[in-house]
Amino acid sequence: MKPYPEVPPGLLVAHDGPILSVCLDRPERRNSLTDPIVYALADIVDAAASDESVRVIHLEGAGDHFCSGFDLAERTPGPDRPRVGSIHRRMNGHVNRLIPAMLTCQTPIVCTARGWVIGLGLDLLLAADFAVVQDDATLWAPFTTFGFTPDSGATWLIPRLAGVARAREMLLLGTKVSGADAATWGLVHRSVPSSEWEAAGRDQVARLATGPTVALGLTKLLLHRALTSDIDRHLSDEAWSMEVSSRTEDFKEYGQANRDKREPRFTGR
Repeated sequence: MKPYPEVPPGLLVAHDGPILSVCLDRPERRNSLTDPIVYALADIVDAAASDESVRVIHLEGAGDHFCSGFDLAERTPGPDRPRVGSIHRRMNGHVNRLIPAMLTCQTPIVCTARGWVIGLGLDLLLAADFAVVQDDATLWAPFTTFGFTPDSGATWLIPRLAGVARAREMLLLGTKVSGADAATWGLVHRSVPSSEWEAAGRDQVARLATGPTVALGLTKLLLHRALTSDIDRHLSDEAWSMEVSSRTEDFKEYGQANRDKREPRFTGR
């Protein structure tokens, strides 16, 4: 198993049985992200993907907001002007590693969010498998309104989830979207009133933590590959996944539970 990284300031990580909880903890800065936090998040997702005890990752933010994006004020320039291409080189091991790690790891990720969900914070939310947001949360991709282009997968994630027309509205016009509208558009899994939000998030995490982990992980992988795969390759991937999942203890448990006329008790094996 890959070891977990040292947790930097502004991030809290707790391992409770099958649940790995990851909390952005800079409420005084609306949980904006720093370079150390981004690098640590990528390493945490990779480590959790190889940790047999983790069956679901729960990503949340402390305080009244999920995340206001990357904290550019924390990045101070060096004494020398960087070489041409420095942004591209830096991003390869930065957000360009984090977002694919979230999309391709076979551990389901649940993101619960309220308040502001901006920029990179929005992309983290959209890269999760399930996003549960408050109805009055505000999702915002402000890149072009600031005079630069989107990053961290925004132009890949948003059109696939909400369609090209709505992606243009969010990315070209910088339109803010409420949590309720985001659910209607298909950007997030579910939006709920603030009074129901914590319980809804806990229920979603618990459902995945007690599910057939191998089958869930392989299905997540299939869904991601389907976005760029041709039908012949995809049918082959489905056949391989069926071969693997049908040999798990959870599959056998389902058969036994069906015979016993009871609910299955999946162990993730």
